Amino acid sequence: MPKAILFDLDNTLIDFMRFKKETAKAAAREMKRKGLPDTEANIYRAIFKAYDRYGIEYQKTFYRVVKKYRLEVGQAERIQQAAIIAYLKRKFEVLRPYPSVKPALKRLKKRFRLGIVTDAPRNKAWQRLVLTGLDDMFEFVVTPDDAGKKKPHKAPFRMALEKLGLEPKEVLFVGDNPGRDMEGAKRMGMGACLAEYGMGKRWKIGKARPDYRIRKFGDLEKVIA
Repeated sequence: MPKAILFDLDNTLIDFMRFKKETAKAAAREMKRKGLPDTEANIYRAIFKAYDRYGIEYQKTFYRVVKKYRLEVGQAERIQQAAIIAYLKRKFEVLRPYPSVKPALKRLKKRFRLGIVTDAPRNKAWQRLVLTGLDDMFEFVVTPDDAGKKKPHKAPFRMALEKLGLEPKEVLFVGDNPGRDMEGAKRMGMGACLAEYGMGKRWKIGKARPDYRIRKFGDLEKVIA
């Protein structure tokens, strides 16, 4: 049985992709309403094209979407800011933990040391944790801003182990990404549990086979038992 459990954040503890899809829909709807000359569906697709090209955490997504229409500068800024506001309003409505995450974490916290290793920027990671009410569940959060590298590099996993003062074999890592999470954890000698509910169709199981798999977060306690 492990002495500590480390978690990925997005798509493991919180339903990140639902949040991104819903906020993109809200932004696209508002951009269309404010006069962007295209269909709502095309605008939505353009938002995700920008995410694919520049990264899901990219901060100038709506600027990139609006820019290609070559609108008058004031009108372009108006549409961009309207999209940002619509995005933020929807964000506060839909960003939530997966079902059973909060009660399960409360139980796990009584028995194990808990931490997070995420590829989200430090400010975004803490914002999401505070917004979802999970910020007091963990001893620490390791981000690329702290470790200098993203998973599956050893640096963030090593930093987490140093904070715990434990050996890799004493730690279980739970994440949704086979490449970043499972490969990184296994490379360090940790136990690895794949959160299949967060995978969607995006990832395929790679060379680093997980030790365990869960189809919903509540199954984690069964795995540990």
